[in-house]
Amino acid sequence: MPELPEVETFKKYFDNTSLNKTVKDIKIRDNRILKIPEEQFIKEVKGQTFKSTLRHGKYLFVKLNSKYIVFHFGMTGDFEYFNDLNDEPIHSRILFELNNGYYLSYISMRMFGKVDLTNTVKEFLKKKKLGPDGYTMTIEEFKDTLKRRSAIAKTALMDQSIIAGIGNLYSDEILFRTKIHPKTKINLLTDAKLVDLFNNIKEVLKFGIENEGDLSIYPNNFLIPHRVLEEKCPICGTILQRYEISGRHGFFCATCQSLK
Repeated sequence: MPELPEVETFKKYFDNTSLNKTVKDIKIRDNRILKIPEEQFIKEVKGQTFKSTLRHGKYLFVKLNSKYIVFHFGMTGDFEYFNDLNDEPIHSRILFELNNGYYLSYISMRMFGKVDLTNTVKEFLKKKKLGPDGYTMTIEEFKDTLKRRSAIAKTALMDQSIIAGIGNLYSDEILFRTKIHPKTKINLLTDAKLVDLFNNIKEVLKFGIENEGDLSIYPNNFLIPHRVLEEKCPICGTILQRYEISGRHGFFCATCQSLK
């Protein structure tokens, strides 16, 4: 976390609070958050206007006059917009003072997030080798990115070079809804199953975006509310299985998602 729906929520928050504002000053509270030298970042951003935003996968791009700020939120990233400096969040890493008297704080409690600059979005996506965006990709892009892939389904969904934006939480939900075992080889799926998988990627991400990534309001028929030990599958009542792949823990139903 945050995954694609959460970053889309951050984008909307940024658009509603800070878009078209000019950066009057910048305070770097911890330069370890930056991927470039602090002096360069301040020089490139101070005096610039936030012109537009674009999200790709888990990255948010904010267009300046000639470059883009790149925000990655790690596990605990967030924004906060406020007008009293005494209200600056405790884990604020970069503080943008805006020309309307307000401030925008980029927050990262555990320092897993990063902030960078790029000349173009295309250049950054190529450098990071990011696949198509999970929410906006077409079925043609989806099938093309999976060509000649032999990874297991869970790994394939979380691999940002294959599909950008999906992480541990939403990959479990997508596989559950598509009735695919996490260790199924992606190249063994039928065309019909691939289309089903594509549709569920879109539906799960859409639901997350519409509900602003609030996990507390997911209905009982989703897997997400049941991703804890000893919980039962909301469809068949089987005790959910916990597993580990590439150091990440997930959950699935061995009955609904049998390994064929």
